[in-house]
Amino acid sequence: MGAPRKICCFCQTWESGGIEAFLCHIMEHMDLSQLQVDLVVCAMRESIFTQPMQEMGVRFHQLSGSTRDVRGNHQRFRELIRHEKYDVIHFNLFESLSLSFVRLAREEGVPCRIVHSHNTALRESKTKWLKMILHRMGRSRYSMEATQLWACSGEAARFLFAPQALEQLPYRFIPNGIELERFAFSAQVRSQIRAQLQVENAFVVGHIGRLCQQKNQTFLLEVMEELVKLEPQAVLLLVGDGADREALEARARQLGVAEHVIFYGTTPHPEQLMCAMDVFAFPSLFEGLGIVAIEAQANGLPLVCSQHVPQEAFVTPTAEQLSLDAGVKEWAAKLLARRDQRGNYLDCLRKAGFAVEDVAHLVQQTYLEGEA
Repeated sequence: MGAPRKICCFCQTWESGGIEAFLCHIMEHMDLSQLQVDLVVCAMRESIFTQPMQEMGVRFHQLSGSTRDVRGNHQRFRELIRHEKYDVIHFNLFESLSLSFVRLAREEGVPCRIVHSHNTALRESKTKWLKMILHRMGRSRYSMEATQLWACSGEAARFLFAPQALEQLPYRFIPNGIELERFAFSAQVRSQIRAQLQVENAFVVGHIGRLCQQKNQTFLLEVMEELVKLEPQAVLLLVGDGADREALEARARQLGVAEHVIFYGTTPHPEQLMCAMDVFAFPSLFEGLGIVAIEAQANGLPLVCSQHVPQEAFVTPTAEQLSLDAGVKEWAAKLLARRDQRGNYLDCLRKAGFAVEDVAHLVQQTYLEGEA
């Protein structure tokens, strides 16, 4: 056996989000004996996925520690490439200016440069208009630097890659694979978790995601204000953490629903909490795919998504779309109407390519074969 292939997985930041979950889960199902994997990030933050990755032998490299230090990040990244001589760099990105790192990799002679799009929009901010201008410029300027284009949905591909790049190098759909059996519903786990949360007799609306503007939890709190009028025992279980937590807690108090909302925080076992839920609400303002939507369907949960969740996420009959423009009253009524509609669609998800072992095999083969 020769020397292991040297693989670099690049991320702008490392925390407890969807990209991190994707990388951790596929690594868990890969044979890493033939690979040396380095995870390179501009900025490291606290993450539930760091320790599991390190235990698998993945090495972490932080560049400058700030996403804003573009020059410093570029310099350190170039130095790292020269020192490690990577065979493959897998860029996991959500905006186009980071495609400039792909150019550096091309200039340094990295033979296989995979760019993987995980998002479909930029976050709302006062300067979003300027960021979108820069995003379009970066997309046009750097898309052709890749040797392979990957995306978790068609919308994600069109967001990150310029049309001319997609004409010359069609993107490859890479499902965000999950451990299907792990997320399968368990009545025993449901009873245990509902007892722990003291929601045995409640109608539990679940949501899992980073507490931030993109995930639109403020809208969910407003939905809860209407839902408790229809079902006084309704409870909103918010799983995740983020910068908006304090603001969301204050908004819950302002709306008078604080006693109906559980701010659970992060967890390494979302599948257990899904078993305790009666319906899953996913009102995102934008999503690359929305891996939790796939996980919820594996659990058999009835699922109500906003119009901004890509069609690739609607795999089973348990998932349906409802426009945010329908308003909080209609969302409340729809969530209540979906109770007692849990199903079993693991085979459906497996046939659609969402089994993590299948995705891991595909990624591993690309890491081993490069351009093949």
